[in-house]
Amino acid sequence: MILVNNPGTWSNMYWPLKHAKWDGCTPTDLVFPFFLFAVGASIPFSISNGIQEFPKILKRAFILVFLGLVLNFFGEWSFSNLRFPGVLQRIGFAYFLGAVLYGEKNLKVRIFLFLSLLVAYWYLLEFVPPPGASEPSMKEGKDWGAWIDRQLFGQAHLWKFGKVWDPEGLLTSFASIVSVFCGIFTGEFVKASSERKESPLSVSGKIALGGFILLLVGGIWGIYYPINKSLWTGTYSLWTAGWALVVISLFTVLEKYNILGFGSLQSFLLPFGKNALLVFFGSGIFARSLNIIMVTSPEGKKIPLKNMIYQEYYKSWIESPELSSFLYSVTVLVLWFLILFFLDKKRLYWRI
Repeated sequence: MILVNNPGTWSNMYWPLKHAKWDGCTPTDLVFPFFLFAVGASIPFSISNGIQEFPKILKRAFILVFLGLVLNFFGEWSFSNLRFPGVLQRIGFAYFLGAVLYGEKNLKVRIFLFLSLLVAYWYLLEFVPPPGASEPSMKEGKDWGAWIDRQLFGQAHLWKFGKVWDPEGLLTSFASIVSVFCGIFTGEFVKASSERKESPLSVSGKIALGGFILLLVGGIWGIYYPINKSLWTGTYSLWTAGWALVVISLFTVLEKYNILGFGSLQSFLLPFGKNALLVFFGSGIFARSLNIIMVTSPEGKKIPLKNMIYQEYYKSWIESPELSSFLYSVTVLVLWFLILFFLDKKRLYWRI
């Protein structure tokens, strides 16, 4: 997400680095559900019975929500307009419910909850009109989630670009638990396969098959029930989980045979994975800091430090606005890689 969240300018970005305007799914729209999928996949390896480990789970969830609020407050400095929902808030909320509901011996219960959530949310969006509406709606600001967020949080505490709706709202956060469940089911399968000492290629093949099935179901259902990130529709959950499984399967094969020098790519990516919370929170603070520090431009105007850096060192000599914007984000990515590489060498990780 560093490449996506740190462009030289939001006005000029390559298509794969943009979110879909509403319905649809771009490569960027895969990142957040992949992260929730990974959160779910880690649960079977760290928890045996969620109810019994409730205090630990609650503590982790609370810290994530708190950090999300701090991130939203930084640079805005306003409690009256503080955005309550957010990425870390959703991760904390979805992790909390997914972990508490997890038990090594309640697989059938979780499958029932998974299917019930898919069907109930679909029925609500497709067939039940929100209060004050004459018909069901999945349009911006007119869906059930937007109505609930306005009632619960108040319009002043929602995403300022959505104004009357929030892409990380409460109802869609409940819906995102489907992505966590998909990760949990996958984590359980990988754990069981490891205990049975199945070959990596056998496991990879089964994971790929599961991925193609989810892509097929999500794609066909998506003809009638849109794949939509902002609403976190069931088709979006299934479609992105399908791609997550396909990527896992592919990476398993690439790692086993070191195809295309995959080992080197792994070495580059691992520091990000080991310090994922630090890099997300830190890069957010870093980007906001560059936007609130004001400097004087060569023309004598007061502008954010980020704008001056971009204009003077990227836009001024690169003809393509998309390329200059992209290279700025690459620079930020390299900077964070160096920081994380150093921390990894020192074995310094931010864990909660």
